[in-house]
Amino acid sequence: MARPDDCSAAVVRTLCERAGFPLSMEQASQLAGYLSLLMQWNRRMNLVGARHWRDALEELILDSFHLAGFLRERILPALPAAPVTWDLGSGAGLPGIPLRMVWQEGSYWMVESRDKRTIFLSTVLARYPLKDTRVFRGRAEQFMENKKADLIVSRAFMPWKELLSFVQRHLTPDGQIVFLSREELKEEPSLRWKETATMRYDVNGTARYFCAFTEKPETEPQS
Repeated sequence: MARPDDCSAAVVRTLCERAGFPLSMEQASQLAGYLSLLMQWNRRMNLVGARHWRDALEELILDSFHLAGFLRERILPALPAAPVTWDLGSGAGLPGIPLRMVWQEGSYWMVESRDKRTIFLSTVLARYPLKDTRVFRGRAEQFMENKKADLIVSRAFMPWKELLSFVQRHLTPDGQIVFLSREELKEEPSLRWKETATMRYDVNGTARYFCAFTEKPETEPQS
């Protein structure tokens, strides 16, 4: 029998269900494996601030599950049936790896320039394959060259206004960029972007936000 502190599929599944995110046993097994690898590698590489898998689950993983719901309800209706998604500056695979365990629409690219982190991401995917989920090792500028995405997600790749400029013209028409943020991001008249959706949720009593933007059409007058 699994002990309450074990990072086992059964314990992980119970904790996720209590948090409002029921998982299949296959999903729970993948997540338990990812958390175990994350903690093992974290002792050598400092991938995340959490030092215990339960803290990582509560403080980091559940973000991905909230994000899955936000994408399904607020973002996907405006995108193609099989969207191309880029996750820039993927780091330890957050939000991408847990997200793809429960949301597998289209293709998903985790873009990371740091070698050790891309080795970690590739190790996770080798052990726990996720549908149409891939790792690109290199700079985002290289990856984006002559390409466009339907959806871009970013946790902390660079300040949000800088990132909007950075990805400009790398989104398909009506494509969107979603920020995971500790504050609500607001559309500004000086930006060539308009806000499309926002969602607030709480983690340990602290507000967090998803904020989505899309480029304004060239013909739309600027305020």
